[in-house]
Amino acid sequence: MPSPLLFDIHFPQGPLSLWVQAIWSAQVPVNQQTVKRRLFADAGSGILFNLGEPLLVDNEVWHDPVVFQSTNKQAHFIHLPAGADLAGVRFQPGMGSVFQTELAKLESTVRPLQTSEFIQSLMVLLENGLTVQDRISLLSNAFDQVVSNMVHIHDPVVKAIELLQQSSRVDLLETLPLSQRQIERQFQRRLSMSPKYFQRLRRVRAVLLALREEKNHFRLAELAIEYGFSDQAHMTRECQLIAGITPKRYMKSKQ
Repeated sequence: MPSPLLFDIHFPQGPLSLWVQAIWSAQVPVNQQTVKRRLFADAGSGILFNLGEPLLVDNEVWHDPVVFQSTNKQAHFIHLPAGADLAGVRFQPGMGSVFQTELAKLESTVRPLQTSEFIQSLMVLLENGLTVQDRISLLSNAFDQVVSNMVHIHDPVVKAIELLQQSSRVDLLETLPLSQRQIERQFQRRLSMSPKYFQRLRRVRAVLLALREEKNHFRLAELAIEYGFSDQAHMTRECQLIAGITPKRYMKSKQ
C-alpha cells in the first residue's frame, strides 16, 4: 500500500553543500490518515517551516510556523496529521550554529534565527501556495545567496567531522592543528556531543542506510565489521541505544 506522505528532497552541490545537507518538502493530503515516521539521529540541525496543521514530535506538539531543530542526538518519532504541509532545510553537522552566528552578523541583530528578517521573508514566500519544486528551488537559491556572503575561514571542526565520517579511527583527529581538549570543547559547543559519540551516531546511521538495500539483509556480521563495530552483537546494542531499533526490527519495518 503506497504511503500517503508526499515527500521530495534535494541535496545541494557546490559551496552550499558545505552548509546544507538537504532541502526538503513533505505533505499529507487532507483526505489521508496520520503518517508516523521515525527520525534517525544524524548529528545535524535544521529549520522547519510549518505551513499546515500542528505536528506531534514524540509527546510534544509543535504549533510554531518556524522551528529551529537543535542537533539531533537520538531518534525521534514525528506524527504528520492530515493537512500537514512542511518544508525544511537540514544543515550539515555543526553548521547550524555557525549559520545562526553569521546570519546575525549580516543582519546586525541578536534576534533568534526563527524571527530573523531572512527567515521571515522566506516564510511569507512559502505561504504563497508554491509547488514542491518551486519551494525547494526558493530555499536552495535563498540559502545559496546568503551563505555566499558569509566569510568562511578554515574550520577545524568541519575537518574533524569529515575525518570521522570517512573512518572509524578517532586517532585521525591527532592530525588536526588542535589539541584533544580543544576538539572536545568545540564539538560540545557546536554539536552538543563528543567526537566519540558523533562517530557512534554516524556508524549507526550508516548501517541503517545500508539495510535499506535487501542485498545487505543477509550480511549483518559483515556490516558490523565494515562499519567499525567489534561484532554483530555490538552493532545491535548501538542501534537499539541510539536509533531505538535493532537491525532485524528495522529490516522487518521495511518489508
